Amino acid sequence: MSTGRTRFRTLKAVLLTLADFVKAGLRPRTPLARAIAVALAIKLVIIVSMKVFLFSGDARPVVDEAAMSRLIGPDTHAPQ
Repeated sequence: MSTGRTRFRTLKAVLLTLADFVKAGLRPRTPLARAIAVALAIKLVIIVSMKVFLFSGDARPVVDEAAMSRLIGPDTHAPQ
């Protein structure tokens, strides 16, 4: 029964730490922290928009033998 309590305490500690981290990011205290938070938010928006517009679910490249041979190049040594 003590392992359940320990896991709950550990999970609670992790969640409290994450909550404090989010609070610090939402209300930065110094100008440098504000600038860092803004830069990270902009980067996050860019990454999410790239994922949505460039890499939609069905837009995966086809990888076959011909594509790999174009990537690697022709075989240059003779078979033995």
